[in-house]
Amino acid sequence: MRQADRPAEAPADAPADERGRGGLALLRDRRFGPYFFGSLASNTGTWFQNVAAILTIYALTRSAFMVGLVTALQFAMQLVLAPVIGALADRADRRLLIIVGQTLGGSAAAVLALLAFLDALNPWLLLTFIGLSGVGQAITGPAAQALVPNIVGRADVPQAIALHSLTFNLSRAIGPVAGAATYAVAGAGTAFAVNAASFLVFALALTGVRLPRSDGAGGRGRLGVFGGVAYVRHRPELVRCLVAVALIGLAMEPINTLSPLFAESFGGGDMLVGVFITFFGVGSALIAIWVGRLRRTVGSGRTGAVGVAALGVGMVMLAVSPGPVLATVGIAVGGAGYLLAVSDVNATMQEGLSDAVRGRVMALWSMCFLGIRPGAAMLHGWLGDTFSARTGAFVAAASAVAAAVVLRGRLTRRRPATGPVQQG
Repeated sequence: MRQADRPAEAPADAPADERGRGGLALLRDRRFGPYFFGSLASNTGTWFQNVAAILTIYALTRSAFMVGLVTALQFAMQLVLAPVIGALADRADRRLLIIVGQTLGGSAAAVLALLAFLDALNPWLLLTFIGLSGVGQAITGPAAQALVPNIVGRADVPQAIALHSLTFNLSRAIGPVAGAATYAVAGAGTAFAVNAASFLVFALALTGVRLPRSDGAGGRGRLGVFGGVAYVRHRPELVRCLVAVALIGLAMEPINTLSPLFAESFGGGDMLVGVFITFFGVGSALIAIWVGRLRRTVGSGRTGAVGVAALGVGMVMLAVSPGPVLATVGIAVGGAGYLLAVSDVNATMQEGLSDAVRGRVMALWSMCFLGIRPGAAMLHGWLGDTFSARTGAFVAAASAVAAAVVLRGRLTRRRPATGPVQQG
């Protein structure tokens, strides 16, 4: 195999076992372990800040629009900056880029904590530093996605991506409840301080991880995402992956948007909403350590199709459930299917991807996955308000079916992925 054909710059001491390691073995790895736990800490801290910011701005303004603006700012920063950051991740040290992003996000969170402790926080200061924190997350995102194959050997990439995806689901299961409790007991300042510390944990974890640098081949020229767009345009399997991940994002959105309506229909309250969100993460956690083995057994692409099928089944179970027990089981099944699908699609893309353009292509991944979220939330919210929460869940199931069609069969062919990259 030519050097340029390799999917990642694997560490020199990467295991030679082509079967790959299991999830627990990867968590003990001296490179991947710190990355995983640092990412989990950072993502969990972000939920502390999200909850505290929402509750704080609502207390200050009593405006639902301002609450929406807090969330929109974070997504907007990632969507606007992803193209530039993706290109930068192809020509700079990805580990260092993540450290810079985490430091910026942590600094913004620390200022928010100080202002809250001094009782000097107003809506516009809050929005300003939430926006700066979003910039830090935008810097981290594409670089973190592109870095995973540089941390582990080729055979370990699918399992490592699954565990990386798990950090988002575990943090969503832990962070909102813990963040709300912290806000209620100790105030917004403490919640913001926890987030600042979590950024520092991730940055410090990465400082001790030595990795080979990307040579940046194909990343020269003006910064932009156009090189990644040109690269993807001539590779139908990558286009299908991007379409699939957008559909997966649409299919899992009811867990966020419609959980309050389902909880109310079952006679529950805020606690039941927390249970629903938590069990989506539980389902993800239970399947995460098996992703590598499942891909070896079922095959890439087909594993993702199985995952979205499970996500669709879970959404149907939620839609038809007469009470909270079946709904919770359906949500857990959906969480397992979601993690399996999104991990397989991510790994499928990265296995055949030239490292020289990895950052830009994964920036497109982030834009598809994040870009669908505001629209998906609005769609499911409208369906829930106009028709019913069950209607939204059925639409989510239909989205999962569409993703399964996109992912049918094997997406990747073992061929070199070294075509020319148009410079942006």
